[in-house]
Order: sequence, then structure tokens, then C-alpha cells
Amino acid sequence: MIAKLAIIFSILFNTIGLSGLSSNIDQGIIADQSGSNNSAYASINELVLPKLKEPPKLKNFASAPANIYAKHYLLMDPESGVTFASEAVDDHTAIASTTKIMTATLVLENYKLDDVVTISKAAGNQVGQDYTTMPGEKITVGNLLHVMLIISSNRAADALAEFANGPGETGTDKFVKMMNDKAKELGMSDTDYHDPAGLDTTGYSTAHDLAIITAYAMKKPLFSEIVKTADTSVTNITGRITHILHNSNRLVSDWNYPGAIGVKTGFMPDASHSLVGAARRDNHTLYAIILNTTYDTAEASATEARKLLDWGWTNIDWGTN
Repeated sequence: MIAKLAIIFSILFNTIGLSGLSSNIDQGIIADQSGSNNSAYASINELVLPKLKEPPKLKNFASAPANIYAKHYLLMDPESGVTFASEAVDDHTAIASTTKIMTATLVLENYKLDDVVTISKAAGNQVGQDYTTMPGEKITVGNLLHVMLIISSNRAADALAEFANGPGETGTDKFVKMMNDKAKELGMSDTDYHDPAGLDTTGYSTAHDLAIITAYAMKKPLFSEIVKTADTSVTNITGRITHILHNSNRLVSDWNYPGAIGVKTGFMPDASHSLVGAARRDNHTLYAIILNTTYDTAEASATEARKLLDWGWTNIDWGTN
């Protein structure tokens, strides 16, 4: 009887254009007839009356966000994929240290957290604000991830990239190829990474592609845990060197923005200030991506991200779901 009802609903959904639902039901019918799924019709409501959750939308008469001082920006709900505000989201631009979102993703997918990395001379002398990670230091992958993501250490990014090398291999080229291969796999068609830290501003991405890699990375528990950490410390393998870490993302640290959960800052003179910001309230998440701010101040990207997020919480209708 349930199988007959399923066939009826399959035909109905296909007729009115809901082919996705029709396909799901057809798969259930096949499983039931083959005997491979004893619970294929455990719940008729679940099968033929799935929850058609209405995506969030802007409230009636909502005005566009005003005075966002960045060349590229994007405000979106990663769960539904709905974009609420945007500017030049597909234009190629240097993305500075937001590059490290991809670097961290590959580290989590290819290394063991307790693997020990020895900081090379090249990585240990890399430019940036991290003056504590030194050549010859031995530190675990997990701790080095914290250093890279929280204080945006270029030394940590290069050291982690070099760890992918086999005998006779040096530098970061092998890892950068892995980054670009992963970008293609994820459909980031407007991204070309040139280094693991974002220092090479001939590399580029877009606000749209950054949303893709951020949503992917945030599904990894350790990544999401690290990027929402305001302050912590890690040590090398001997415990003799301690790295005090204060998050460069002001939404998470200095400003304690309500609901802030990450994600990553970036700055280069040629790229100005950037931030992939994220916040979660009442079971809803927003990403605010700011690239290439108009003003060259330390707080510029966080200020613009906060504006976008505030506008979003005020103007989005999340419905009853």
C-alpha cells in the first residue's frame, strides 16, 4: 500500500516540476522492491511529505546595506546558500592571509595532528608578525595549525606546506599544487593559489570562492574550534617554548561580537585588509566576506564585516523554521 502511494506521489511531484523529490521517492521504491532497504518506507511522512523548508529572505522594504567600504563583499547564509548583499563577488583579487583557510583544510585532510614538524630556515625567517616560531623548532601539526589560524603566522603556513615534501623535495610548490587541485575539486573556478600564506599577491580568488572553501572548512570540527578561539597558548614538543596566541580576528577577540565563530583575517599592502567573518545566532549562521577595504587601518575589515552582519540580523526574515 505504501509503495503504491509512493508511486502516486512520485508521478505527482514530477508533473509539477519537483523532479528532485520524485527521484528520491523512486530510489526508495527500487530499494523496497529489491529488499535492500527494509526501512525504505518506515515513515510515509518522511518519504512523500518531506519538509520543504523555505529559505531565508530579506524582509519587505529592506534597504541595501549602506557605506560598505570595500571593493568586494558578500553576506550569505551558508546553510541555504542565499546571498543577501554583494559587490563584485566574482572579480579576481588578492586575498592575503584568507588563503590560509585552504592551507588549513589540506593539513587537516592529509596530516596527523600529532605529526612533528621541524621549522626550516626558510619558513622560520618568513616575514610577518610571528617572531616566536624559530628555525629548528619542533612542534606538532595540531599546535602549528593553531599558530597559523589564530595569529595568522606565515611561518607556520610555510612550515606546514613544506611538511608535504618527500625526500629531495623543498619549498612549497608541491603543497600549492595540492591547494589548486582542491580548489578545482570544490568548484572554485576563479581561484589560483601561488603560496600557502597569501603573501604572493599575483595569486587570486573571489569573495564567492572564499565562501565555498569557508563553508567546506567549517564542517571540520577542529578548524571551526580553532577559528572561534579568542586566546590560547601552545608549546613546542619539549614544552620549553610557549606561543601566546591572540586572535587577529577582532570579531572573535577584541570586540567579542555576539555570536562570532570565526573565521580568518588577511592583509597585504597590495590587497588592503580582508576578513572572512562568521557569526551564529538562534541556530542561524551568516558569513560576511570583506576583501580589499577602502581604508588602510587595522580595524577596517572587521568594521565592514560588523556592518554587514548587523545589517543582516536586522533585515533577514528567517521564517518559522
